[in-house]
Amino acid sequence: MTPEQLRALLEEVAALAARTGELPDEAQAGPPAGSIFRPTDSRAAGVVADWVTPIAQRWAPELDLAPRELARVLARGLTLQKPVASVEVAPSGLIALTLEDAARAGIIQRVLDEQDSYALGGEPRREIAEAPGSRDPDDPVRAAQLAHARLCRTIRNAEAAGVERRPSARLGDLTHVPERHLLVALADLPQRLDRHAGDEVQQRRAVTDLAALADSWDHPVRPLTAGAHPEPVHGARLMLADATRVVLRNGLARLGAAAPERM
Repeated sequence: MTPEQLRALLEEVAALAARTGELPDEAQAGPPAGSIFRPTDSRAAGVVADWVTPIAQRWAPELDLAPRELARVLARGLTLQKPVASVEVAPSGLIALTLEDAARAGIIQRVLDEQDSYALGGEPRREIAEAPGSRDPDDPVRAAQLAHARLCRTIRNAEAAGVERRPSARLGDLTHVPERHLLVALADLPQRLDRHAGDEVQQRRAVTDLAALADSWDHPVRPLTAGAHPEPVHGARLMLADATRVVLRNGLARLGAAAPERM
């Protein structure tokens, strides 16, 4: 799920709570404008949620409520939504949301369906001429280019081993923590790039952060034993690798950098 879809879910929950009297009538107008969901910090030990939102802290004063009181009402409603697996509320009113596995992995098909426009900010995709490896070794963009090339190699090797992309792929099997972080980052990158439009440093950081997550994901995309047949999870991982490649390629294009397939 994307941040926009999560906002729509929250708006639905708030409107229902207003109609049933759990929240003031003003809640039917929806939360304040702007991005309200962000990924949980993948570096924090013990964190298992996918997304966090400070919306209760921002919105509560407008509704004349305490942040934690508003957060509890929103959390109760969110737990009843099909894509949501669990919701936690911190004493501060911060809401942490964990999605069902299939809902989290739904971003893969969206990226593959929109691969010529996803994360490009409304601009047409264009090929950028740049010799592979021509950037300074200390340039952080080069690390993102290397991550893209590694993904291309992973995809080539998986396809050579007989792994296939299938419409019936069980994408909900992508449940390892690095896979979860990567899926959420794919969903978040367009929002993050748009939020920092015009800020080259922050846009570069957004793309290189995604590249670092891609590099930290090391689950096998093909059988590791010679002669073994690919398993369904290999097909799901191949689709994840392909979606990550697409988003990195488009993110690099936003930076004016090429996305080489070999380096």
